Amino acid sequence: MIEFKATSSKLAYALSRQEERANLILPVFSGEVLKGQAQAADELTGGLISRRMEEDGFDPKIKQCLVIDSDLSIAGLNKIILVGLGQRSKLTLSGLRRALALAFGESRDTARSERVVFPLVDVDLRGLTVEQFAEVVAEYACLLDYEINHKKTRQFNDEQPQAHLKSVTVLCSQWTLSAAKRGIKLGQLLGEATNRARDLVNEPSDVMTPKKLSGIARKIAADSGGLITCKVYGVREMKKMGMGGVLAVNAGSLNSACFIDLTYTPVSGATDEVIGLVGKGITFDSGGLGIKDGDGMRDMKDDMGGAAAVLCTMALLPVLKPKISVRAVVAASENLVDARSMRPGDVLKTMSGLTVEVQHTDAEGRLTLADALHYVQEKGGATRVIDLATLTGAVEDALGDCITGVFGNDQSFTREFLSAARQAGEEMHEFPLLEDYRENNKSTMADLTNDGEGPGHIVAAWFLREFVKEGVSWIHADIAATSFRRHEQGVDPEGGTGVGVRTLVRFLQQYA
Repeated sequence: MIEFKATSSKLAYALSRQEERANLILPVFSGEVLKGQAQAADELTGGLISRRMEEDGFDPKIKQCLVIDSDLSIAGLNKIILVGLGQRSKLTLSGLRRALALAFGESRDTARSERVVFPLVDVDLRGLTVEQFAEVVAEYACLLDYEINHKKTRQFNDEQPQAHLKSVTVLCSQWTLSAAKRGIKLGQLLGEATNRARDLVNEPSDVMTPKKLSGIARKIAADSGGLITCKVYGVREMKKMGMGGVLAVNAGSLNSACFIDLTYTPVSGATDEVIGLVGKGITFDSGGLGIKDGDGMRDMKDDMGGAAAVLCTMALLPVLKPKISVRAVVAASENLVDARSMRPGDVLKTMSGLTVEVQHTDAEGRLTLADALHYVQEKGGATRVIDLATLTGAVEDALGDCITGVFGNDQSFTREFLSAARQAGEEMHEFPLLEDYRENNKSTMADLTNDGEGPGHIVAAWFLREFVKEGVSWIHADIAATSFRRHEQGVDPEGGTGVGVRTLVRFLQQYA
């Protein structure tokens, strides 16, 4: 875990106080002479920074970095990493995030930093505060320091082990010190929670079983100081509650399904308004009898990315302390192939009473979510519901793999959620729920089919909406394309990305 601290000390003193030599990450702007902390750093190094910028032709446009070796004559200083922020007047929070992703990537891979000193820029940035700046620094230091929880026993060939940060010291002025500390605290919480979600997704599916997920939920409750309670229902209880969707998906698996129910109650007591969080929790998806091909099945341990985001968000609530009740549910199951597996043509009765004709066994997520959505409203009393689900490949066809697709039935609620996503730096785009596509889920043998034709992401969202009660505000975030990567991209590592955690936390922060 990285040690973060903020100080109003002079640069030379902060460097000299490092236990080992530190790398200096220095933000600089395009079209300006060096000033403030950048000028102080240049003077401290005898003009080295300005000379290198001129010699190398470095123009600090947005997302430009330059690594400078020092001569080690300055106490505590190793390398200097210049990060270009473009024109000062045009810097946005989004641009800052992109620049810091590159800077901490260079710090990790090129400079191989263990200790970093990061001077915050002078506080005259339009629309940005010191608190926001410090928050993003801490958050992105955590996110870029992440190493996948691999099972390697040796380094391959001449591959170097990944460098990891031990400490990040943020420099600011005396009058902004309190704000910087607040920002660092939140940024660290967000970064570390996202990394925990990544770890859950990356675990092999023989480890991250439904039972394992339920154990994680129980620990979240046990560590909450009494603010969160946990119930876990087994197959027998699910049968009594009529959860035909979850049970059908689980029929082909040796690992029994678990239905997880976490309840957060504010210190002041339960509230009439309840936020319901629903995470898709398919711990491995073979496609069932409609089996996926080898490439399609390769990463299907990630089909519980929604559950990981919801659980890791709940773990932060005892710290954030929102003044609203929150109910989180996960229908955890595998979708495997067996003589008992559900078959195309089967008709299921869900917990809501609606029947579903199974037309494709690889459209299992909407079956488990149907029961979870009904439960969180009927049993959990949720008045506003957000579900996160790795649901369709169609959403990637529409948006690519950098943007989450969002659907909703309440414009005001959807705007709140999308605003939280923007603040969190997670790209999301709202799709329309055109009434015409509702017909595509119509079945001959049942109330609904789980494999309606048409634009898959929209038709799947319409299926879920059938299980949302009148008067309940609802959002569906399809994270199928954004929850897992085969190659590192920006702030996202190879493997699980932890998408959704930061947006959910930002959304719940408004109730704190």
